[in-house]
Amino acid sequence: MSIQEIIEKGGTYVFDPAETTLLPDEILANYGNFIDSICIVAKSEAGSSYYASSTAPKDPRFGEIYSSFAQLASDIGIQVYAMVHGNIDGFFSRDPNFQMHRSGGTPIEGYVCPSQEIYWQYLAEVVSEIATKSNLEGIILKDVLYPRDQSCFCDNCRRKFALANDIDRDFSLEQIRKRSNLFSKWQNDRVEALRNTISTVVNRVHKENKIDILSEVLLDSATNYFEGAKDHFGQDIGVITQLTPHVLLHIHPWSDLPSNNVELGKLKEQLQPYENRLSTGQNSLFAWDVNPTNFEMLTELKDTYSSSRIFFTDYKPSSYLNRRTLNLNLGV
Repeated sequence: MSIQEIIEKGGTYVFDPAETTLLPDEILANYGNFIDSICIVAKSEAGSSYYASSTAPKDPRFGEIYSSFAQLASDIGIQVYAMVHGNIDGFFSRDPNFQMHRSGGTPIEGYVCPSQEIYWQYLAEVVSEIATKSNLEGIILKDVLYPRDQSCFCDNCRRKFALANDIDRDFSLEQIRKRSNLFSKWQNDRVEALRNTISTVVNRVHKENKIDILSEVLLDSATNYFEGAKDHFGQDIGVITQLTPHVLLHIHPWSDLPSNNVELGKLKEQLQPYENRLSTGQNSLFAWDVNPTNFEMLTELKDTYSSSRIFFTDYKPSSYLNRRTLNLNLGV
């Protein structure tokens, strides 16, 4: 089976009960002899917790599956990582005061505006809870991002930007694109909102626990890798490495993973300008829908950039098509 082959070669499986039919007991029974680490989703894209939380709502379908699996894995010597979804939060985003909006004003379903300080504090409290509930190697802070450069245009973001730059609050993305100085400020404000989110989480958690926190950066050929991560999603690798020295590089979420040396060479060529930064800091890789062939390519990438781990799933998330449409600006 492909999962076993990948685990035997050092891959760290990411378990989300909402996305896979595999059960914890089944994973340990089938692969327990090969697993040295496992990543378990603790807070889902729906905004639900998979543990007894005093902060986040619990998913009634899965109870405390995170807590029980993490404890069982830790008891038999498996290193455990937790994954927390950040600004993708189906529960919080139902509140109109926290919804992310496109240029033009329509809400983006499932996304929370990163400029909301209340949400920074909420997310920090959730991550802090998780850090204290089990023996963890690290916590992956995933999806702290904007889905595209056309967000966020909620009332709060437009009002603050208009006041700071003395412009009409009913501005559009097209209007500020025509003024390079304004557009640069717009991009910097987005980076700053994500900086505030991550730093709030890190500072809260590290008051009590110096656990390793990995923050994600999306790297895809369709969005121009690191440059696109900043321009489209607000994820500035320079800023993120200052906040969480261990960075999670999400490889080709929307494009096919490299399956041969030619494709791998093209990917390395795109990442080459950042090789020194990646090699001197700490990084790990993450990819969806991995098979043994493209795992070999990821392993070569890991060796090139001295990555600590390769986190993987054997599936694409159920939100894949919607998220791909948003991230690549394919319409809506």
